[in-house]
Amino acid sequence: MMRTSTLLGILVISIQFLGTATALAQTGPQSQTARSKLAAVIEQAAREPEVVFQSPDPDSGLPAADFTRDMAALTEKLYAIKVRIRIDNSLNFPASVAKALTEMKSGAAPSYDLMFQNFVSGLALYQNNAYEQIPWLELFPQLAPQDLAWKGATPIVDTDFMLPIYNTRLVRAQDAPRSWDDLLQPRWKGKLGVLVNFEPWALLSQPNAWGEEKTLAFLKRLLEQNPKLGRIPESHERVLSGETPLATFGQRERTLFYKTQRGAPMGVVETADPILVYVYIFVVPKGARSRNAATLIAAAMMSKEGQALQQKYRNSASMFRPGTSAAEFAKQHKVVTPDLDFILGKDYLELTRKVSSMLAGK
Repeated sequence: MMRTSTLLGILVISIQFLGTATALAQTGPQSQTARSKLAAVIEQAAREPEVVFQSPDPDSGLPAADFTRDMAALTEKLYAIKVRIRIDNSLNFPASVAKALTEMKSGAAPSYDLMFQNFVSGLALYQNNAYEQIPWLELFPQLAPQDLAWKGATPIVDTDFMLPIYNTRLVRAQDAPRSWDDLLQPRWKGKLGVLVNFEPWALLSQPNAWGEEKTLAFLKRLLEQNPKLGRIPESHERVLSGETPLATFGQRERTLFYKTQRGAPMGVVETADPILVYVYIFVVPKGARSRNAATLIAAAMMSKEGQALQQKYRNSASMFRPGTSAAEFAKQHKVVTPDLDFILGKDYLELTRKVSSMLAGK
């Protein structure tokens, strides 16, 4: 007669096997080698009970605990693993990258298992080869090459469209700018907010947008409008309060959320051409303690259900995932996404110096 412990052991193994089989069945067509690799990831992830997720709290104002709970539930549904997800938002994007790199260079495991980063803010991880080399397309055939950033290194989970935004109590829709050049009209002098962030100017300076010469000339004229400088949260709040009727760059998704869900007097200029796209990615840092579970969480958030969670909690999803509202919007507009070769090019640092000097009034 078998001992109870033996029967329980067989039962646990059977459940793990059935869970892995269910997860593999949901991934679509795969080679046997790829299925075996994914099964190994799932098996190891089952031994990693907690994932530390470097991420800000949800933009929607919904509880972070609800977001991580739903992420974990979806991961369990798709890959049959139970995992706790704990958000660490103690540092901003660049500082969290610097912390992870310092830890790795000292031989320690990074504090984070999964990092939510901007394409540009996280770039030092790419440059230092400080990310796990995960064969995303092989393991998860539902993904396509356009879903990956940094030459296939990591998935794009979120994209934000950057456009002029305005206070609808102070600016009527028919009077709002229709193009970037309209912001240079004399009537907007002293009424504009301008981001101090470098990224918009880098995107506009790309060869597939305006190029450096036109971008710097535009910035020079824009600064002659005596704008108020600030970062994204400040710029958004100033428009919301009416301190500045217009902001040159605002997050379309955040603005529409405030307009539709909170009744805020805010509008978006959707006719500006081109539309700049901030790209947000998931990175599994090299040597992460729970790298396998983190990989499965990232893959789950790239699914249709995962993107719906991203939309619910962060007000946006990826324009590269079919069926998202971001994808539908992008189809109708000329958009500019970060060009890795341009950013890593020899002239990029000089461009950052020029822009920073202009924004500092030098």
